[in-house]
Amino acid sequence: MKYILRLSGLLFIIALLACCDGDDRKISVTDSDDTYEFFAKFDKHETERVQNFINTQVAPSSFSGDHVDVTTTLDDHTKFKLEESPGKVRIELDKGDNSDASYRRIKSMCEGIKKILTKK
Repeated sequence: MKYILRLSGLLFIIALLACCDGDDRKISVTDSDDTYEFFAKFDKHETERVQNFINTQVAPSSFSGDHVDVTTTLDDHTKFKLEESPGKVRIELDKGDNSDASYRRIKSMCEGIKKILTKK
């Protein structure tokens, strides 16, 4: 009887771990005529890597903190909105407010974030 009870408990724990161990990563990109939007949801432990990468791409500007919600203009006049919290990042660029070079800069940065998050 104890054996069956222990086995049932062990199977329950294994089933619970299997359900909770899923990859909760989501990356989406919307590139319309008017806007470019990048959204990523990922493991919270990857947040620092993503923040560091963004900061290298927007230097000499930088962002810090657990929760960032800012619309900013970089030195090259690139204007975009950044929302960042542990495990999430959203970047929005209005193409009408930016040059083609600014669009390519932000798109390249977002592709770099995607590479960081999908690297195994």
